[in-house]
Amino acid sequence: MEVLAGALDWFAGLSSAVITMIGIFIVALVLARLGVFGSLRAAVQVSAAIVAMSTMTGMFASAMSPVLSTVVESLGFNLDVIDLGNPSAYQILFSLPFYALLLPIGFLVNVVLITLKFTDTLDVDIFNYSVFSLSGAYVWAITGNIPLAIVAFVITEIVVLKLADITAPKIQEAYGLDGVSIPHGNAVVFAPVGMAVNWVVEKIPFLAKIDWSPEAIENKFGKAVQPWVIGFVLGVVFGIVGGQGFDGTLMLAISTASFMIIFPRIANTLIEGITPVADGMREHFGKRFNRDLNIGLDAAILVGEPDVMATGIIVTPFVVLLAFILPGNRVMPLADLAVAAPFLVSCCMPYVKKNIFRGFICGIIIMIISLYMCSLTADWYTQVAVLEGTPFESITTSLGFASSWLSALIGQITAFFM
Repeated sequence: MEVLAGALDWFAGLSSAVITMIGIFIVALVLARLGVFGSLRAAVQVSAAIVAMSTMTGMFASAMSPVLSTVVESLGFNLDVIDLGNPSAYQILFSLPFYALLLPIGFLVNVVLITLKFTDTLDVDIFNYSVFSLSGAYVWAITGNIPLAIVAFVITEIVVLKLADITAPKIQEAYGLDGVSIPHGNAVVFAPVGMAVNWVVEKIPFLAKIDWSPEAIENKFGKAVQPWVIGFVLGVVFGIVGGQGFDGTLMLAISTASFMIIFPRIANTLIEGITPVADGMREHFGKRFNRDLNIGLDAAILVGEPDVMATGIIVTPFVVLLAFILPGNRVMPLADLAVAAPFLVSCCMPYVKKNIFRGFICGIIIMIISLYMCSLTADWYTQVAVLEGTPFESITTSLGFASSWLSALIGQITAFFM
């Protein structure tokens, strides 16, 4: 038993990119039948793309954070919950005393659900399982009961996998991601917002006529509104508003433009690596089970799409305003402010036809929900760190990570019965 526990701890201690590479390799070798070399190529290519995405996102956040922090500080907010971002989330989740159990349990549950034909998504992305574990962390903070926490983790996984199945056709059609779904517990749970917004806007004639899709904008204004131009202009605007000076403003503009240029190319590398795996799985499972399976990946592969990134960047400054005016909000948006909106709005964009105007409406609604969810769960979030013996210096949250209404709902139901 000690050997098994040690092995699980060792596996859980591996970096997410390594675990993802191992997972892709096994799936490609066993399920897609690509052979050793083909499986290794796919695994390395996908993992390399994920590492590159993480690096680019970190660089973008580093460039934007000082500007946004300046704006926040200048407004003199008096809010008691500090957004310390994803690093704080990983700190509390990876330190959970039962975290090593969650990865194998999560994958086993996924396989069982596929066998039972409840889901068509095979989730091979370690980040997705980390998001599921936040529900378990909340329940553990509320009850101190590890089995209940694991149940909360599994419930979250089941709901998210089903949402990934529902949204997969739209996402695949919109972005050419054949054989891919997005079981990302913070992004896909907000897809219903996109469905609702699009339905309402279609009922209002003058709003329905507004088309700010990248294609429509480029057709109207030509090359002047290509993604890099949008990124550069938005960077200049943010730099001026944030008082960054000439050099700082242009550096921010270059950083924003580079994100818009490079991120889609990284996503193409990931797609190139995952496509043969998805095709092989479809062929293999199509023969055996008479159905297709999708490979579940992180929402990061959508963030580089021009419509997603542009929408997220436009929504971001309004998050600061929302934090100031929303009654009952406790959260001071800081560390996740630069990256939360693009991730959270990503699964909505296919439903609003990649229309940035409709995406903006989605983004505002989503960020309102996110601020309230983070306010609601901040005490549990902070308590997890206290129970682990690594308390934060203040009440803390992660605007991007703790935004899920599903995790908050599970926590609220648990607290109600305690």
